[in-house]
Amino acid sequence: MILTTGRYSHPHNSSAVTVSTLEVAKPAVSPIPFLLREATPADAAPILRLARLLDSINLPTEKNDLVALIQRSQQSFRGKLKTRQAGMYLFVLQEVVTRKIVGTAMIIAKHGTPESPHYYLEMANDQRYSKTLKTMFRHTYLTLRRSIDGPTEVGGLIVDPAFRQHSAKIGKQLSFVRFLYIAMHPERFEEEVIAEMMPPLTENKESLFWECYGKRVTGLDFRAADKLSTKDKEFIETLFPSIPIYTCMLPVNVQEQIGRVGAASQGAVHLLEKIGLRFLRHVDPFDAGPYYGAKVEDVALVKRFRRYRLVTDRSGHEAEASQELLIGWEGSKGFSAARVHAQPESSVLFCPAALLKALNLKEGMEIGAVPFL
Repeated sequence: MILTTGRYSHPHNSSAVTVSTLEVAKPAVSPIPFLLREATPADAAPILRLARLLDSINLPTEKNDLVALIQRSQQSFRGKLKTRQAGMYLFVLQEVVTRKIVGTAMIIAKHGTPESPHYYLEMANDQRYSKTLKTMFRHTYLTLRRSIDGPTEVGGLIVDPAFRQHSAKIGKQLSFVRFLYIAMHPERFEEEVIAEMMPPLTENKESLFWECYGKRVTGLDFRAADKLSTKDKEFIETLFPSIPIYTCMLPVNVQEQIGRVGAASQGAVHLLEKIGLRFLRHVDPFDAGPYYGAKVEDVALVKRFRRYRLVTDRSGHEAEASQELLIGWEGSKGFSAARVHAQPESSVLFCPAALLKALNLKEGMEIGAVPFL
């Protein structure tokens, strides 16, 4: 739907797979094959390539819009916005050896304000019983709702098709880095977090739900409505029905897609469920894609977030005693993160010297860490 409702999905576009299996599988020279970091203006072209692979509103597909987003993201990371609610944080994952950008992810600090409400369809059930017919029906119905004091939203997760099956678990790193950053800066975000999942779409990336519902009440096609909603949502409030919509009145194939997750997003849902997010019985009013959510404090990664002081491991900790972590830090180039193996003890994280050197980290630095579950 809108820019501030980032959808999770890994694109299924075989024509876009231009990286050979040998290139993906080649051994990395660096002990850290991939680095997560905040996006910079120099990343605009590769991010635009990824956005166009998926061709959704996860990320703008127009250069000027994307450049504006990156600038806003940089201001967000620096804490230079007038209000924290305006924050938008864009992350990239870069292959260290080739410096290729192979994935993106986002955090929207607040989705739903008086100026730009968060609209959704709430799913509920209505039970009806006839004594005469001795028959009971349970009907699902959808009611348009809006929130002007909305939650934080995570989205914008895109992985280069050539890296989807990489052993480094690219999608998982991109998914988890957002919760790592939220845990590092809780004051910048809301008490609840949501994620909109991409539903099944047609081969032309159209929504059957929109054809039966939104198009009939707005006169707009799916893409036009999606694009308009990034600038102005007034038409949602004024043209969408305020009375409940009984799903039994829709074609069966459309009913079956309401609240469902598309095949390409199943992996993303699994990761979210693993850390505590659940289906909220809210769906997007444009394509009926489901919203997952939780209180931030209940997210497993946030619960297990810790801060450590870095120390070079000189005592020969056994490799099997180390843990797999996603660590994040902030330096002269802004926020960065990486998946590492290291040994936490109390408030100290013992790291191999080669690891610290590869990440350009110094002893005594403070980092944040979450388990790479």
